[in-house]
Amino acid sequence: MELQNYHEINQYKDTLFPVELYQVSETGMNPFGRGLRDFHWHDELQFTFAVRGSLTFQVDAKQYKLHEGEAAFINSGIIHAVVNLSAGGKYASLNFPYKILSFFPGSRMEKEYVIPFITGNGQPVILLRSQTEWQKSSLGILREILEIWNNPLISRNEYLISTKIVTLWNTLLSNIFGTSQSYMGVDTIRRQRLQTMLSYIYEHFSEDIRLSHIAGAVHISVSECCRIFREHLQITPYQFLTEYRVRKSIELLSGDLSISEVAGRCGYNQVSNYIAKFKSVMDCTPARTQTIRFVSRIRQWQEYTKLRPPIEAALLQTAFCGLASRQAGLSPALWKQAQQIMRRRRTL
Repeated sequence: MELQNYHEINQYKDTLFPVELYQVSETGMNPFGRGLRDFHWHDELQFTFAVRGSLTFQVDAKQYKLHEGEAAFINSGIIHAVVNLSAGGKYASLNFPYKILSFFPGSRMEKEYVIPFITGNGQPVILLRSQTEWQKSSLGILREILEIWNNPLISRNEYLISTKIVTLWNTLLSNIFGTSQSYMGVDTIRRQRLQTMLSYIYEHFSEDIRLSHIAGAVHISVSECCRIFREHLQITPYQFLTEYRVRKSIELLSGDLSISEVAGRCGYNQVSNYIAKFKSVMDCTPARTQTIRFVSRIRQWQEYTKLRPPIEAALLQTAFCGLASRQAGLSPALWKQAQQIMRRRRTL
């Protein structure tokens, strides 16, 4: 198993401009990427900005809360996840490779002002909270980038965004990296072991995974495996596996698979066990989640395809009555029409 195949690889729309802005709310993520409690890591540097409401993210064993207008820098290769988003909340994550800061490969800027601060004992997290003038300036730059990114009237903005990213980095260099503040990070070897064990779970979650299998991926004891998960993620390996299986199953519930088929594809031989685990994580049943997600998509399709009101009424009745099957309450004709729309609108 190659570790690099399982950590997040950002797919940029334009390979000549390798910068991406992920915008996340309760209703979804654009473009598609890692969601809530989806621990991951990537080579890119990241700034996460609380656009609306508040969020909590976790790095190693520590959790940090960002209120509206605050932001955080997350260094390269650091395992992290947003673990909570307030009702109505929204955040944006700006991801970019360090080469954006280097001007050209092998430059003095790269060797002296970039590489030393993203490797070794580079700080994993820097919080930006408007407590000082330089922090206010950094937050202002992030807001400008977000505004430029979302403004369709601003064309040819790649160079402008790139210069602002470099200015943001220079601000950190002047006020954090270049000071006496230092970070003694967690054991690098343990972090690498955790990355490998997470990759094993991501690859084999649909199989009958035992704790010894997870520990065996990095040739350590079961007790050491549990210790690493607790220290970095504050969760046991089995808890992480359960939450990951449930999150993956939610993706499948949006399709045409039955609940028993979804359970089988996510590593559960018994549907009752899957339903119990799902309820423990999501506080509702898979059927309820399936219905609500299905209706949400129908309402989106209505906006684009001008569905007749009776279809929406029937689907809403299905959702809010909490019926066990999304097909309940629909006539065969309506259900057939909804399936046809689903096939036409797979990307929604």
